[in-house]
Amino acid sequence: MNFRLQSVHINQIGTNTEGEFVWVEDSVPPEWGEKELHWFSEIVPQRRLLDWYALTPDRWYEFARLFRLQLREQTSKCERLRQMAQKSQLNLVYQQGTLKQNIATVLEGFVIELECQRRWESGLMIGGYTKPVREQILALGGLWFTKHKTWMMPDESSWKAIVDLLPGDF
Repeated sequence: MNFRLQSVHINQIGTNTEGEFVWVEDSVPPEWGEKELHWFSEIVPQRRLLDWYALTPDRWYEFARLFRLQLREQTSKCERLRQMAQKSQLNLVYQQGTLKQNIATVLEGFVIELECQRRWESGLMIGGYTKPVREQILALGGLWFTKHKTWMMPDESSWKAIVDLLPGDF
């Protein structure tokens, strides 16, 4: 079970046709049919928040913080996205904003945090000095859980594989 999630600008979709696509802005573009693009209106930022932000770079961090608070109220919908990302590549599609400052990146971070929390509760963490095995951690599907500053592995076998690579107790 590989957790695969990424933010994709609408213009990049032609080069990335794998997986499921979820539109993350307030209205689905008319050229997309419902079969090709999922849309969950509950996880779109509230209109007043979008109007306040208005793609103003100086407001980005406050916008992202407020949007994450909104997402916490919609955890069940975000949980559905997390489950979709476990089954196949999940692409969060956006149109407005920059590569690093867009609605999809905030949502992506929130869904990754949900997955990390699930792994944390399962005890699948790798801590300590992991730099020598970072490539292997990533190859096995490890996610960095910023909140706890530790790696979270997808399952027990990948966790054990990394533990076996690390010297001594960690």
